[in-house]
Amino acid sequence: MGFNYELSKFLLNIFFILFPLIFYQFTIHEKMNEKKALKNVVIFFLFATPMILCMYFPPVEVKGLIFDLRIIPLILGCFYGNSKISIMLFFSLISVRFMIGGTGAYLNLISSTISFMVIISLSKKYRSYSLINKILASSILSFVCKMIGISSILIIDSDYNLLSAFMFYIVQSLFMGLAVYIIESIRRNAELKKELMFSEKMNIASAISASVAHEIRNPLTTVRGFIQLLTQTELNPDKKQMYGGICLEEIDRAEQIINDYLSLAKPYPEVVEKLDIGEEIQYICNLLTSVGNLIGAEVKMKYDNNLLVLGDRKKLRQSIINIAKNGLEAMEDKRGVLKIEAYRRNNEVILSISDTGIGMTNDQISRLGMPYYSNKDKGTGLGMMISYSIIKGMLGNINVKSEVGKGTVFDISFPLSKI
Repeated sequence: MGFNYELSKFLLNIFFILFPLIFYQFTIHEKMNEKKALKNVVIFFLFATPMILCMYFPPVEVKGLIFDLRIIPLILGCFYGNSKISIMLFFSLISVRFMIGGTGAYLNLISSTISFMVIISLSKKYRSYSLINKILASSILSFVCKMIGISSILIIDSDYNLLSAFMFYIVQSLFMGLAVYIIESIRRNAELKKELMFSEKMNIASAISASVAHEIRNPLTTVRGFIQLLTQTELNPDKKQMYGGICLEEIDRAEQIINDYLSLAKPYPEVVEKLDIGEEIQYICNLLTSVGNLIGAEVKMKYDNNLLVLGDRKKLRQSIINIAKNGLEAMEDKRGVLKIEAYRRNNEVILSISDTGIGMTNDQISRLGMPYYSNKDKGTGLGMMISYSIIKGMLGNINVKSEVGKGTVFDISFPLSKI
């Protein structure tokens, strides 16, 4: 009996097997693991579909016998599924083969049953193998299973062309190894992603705990020292009042640090209301004018009327003050101008904060708002990070332009709220 296969249908079989592997990554997602019944159904269809399609479009079909790559999805389903999926795949294979018909249906029943028993016996040990051993084991197993099928055919046809069949199934075995490698790569990438996310969470937790400890320790140390002075020495009333005032100031500072961290954890508006950007700019400029006078900088403002946005008033002020104060601090060594302007552009409100300070490089701009990055020697980067989070929570965007030695411009855009 001849064994001449159609290359187009052989490639079609390969496509049938490869295409579902694209969706295999979804079966190992955490949410899918919580829904075991759904996961079993998805895995079953991922491997049953190509197995059935391979039988309906076989590369070789002669005298009621069909030869295809159905064994690959069957092995993959048994190795990467569970016992229920394996049994469902086996009965699907037998049922569909009988539906197709031909003398090969009965031979398939015998050979597939023997092959299935061999696959199941190996599947328990398969998970403990290394990647190389998995590829070798699956490739050899697919070849052995087909040799079982050839043996059953030789019973009724002694003129069977073994050499052509060997070549066909050697190629099949190579492709079997490739399919295993693809699945293992998908699983390994998912594990690495999970480990990376866990590592990032641990790094952030470590950085936050270290930063909290550092920031809170300073005011607490000050308070502790003055309380010792108040309790261990005789002091006149004026000094007691002064020391008590310092203690209260340090406690307030510690409270502010805690509030900053809470703002970082909850950047989204707690109380959403319509805010007039012009009024907010006027309030902020009144606060910053005194700071500007101390360093010799001028604070200017300009805004259009009826620039309404939705947000939390306190958090908006906090974010704008943080950015504006950074601009003032960038001009400490030279007299400069801080401008805060607001205007409408299409359906957006643009809030522009510019200074004539030392400016920043492109690398420094790209790292703004990142955890614990600061351009200041004693800065923690927390203020800018909170500002970015608050603005993002109000559906705003920040665009930064800067030139070293000339200054920086923060253009913040918010969706315009209708009156």
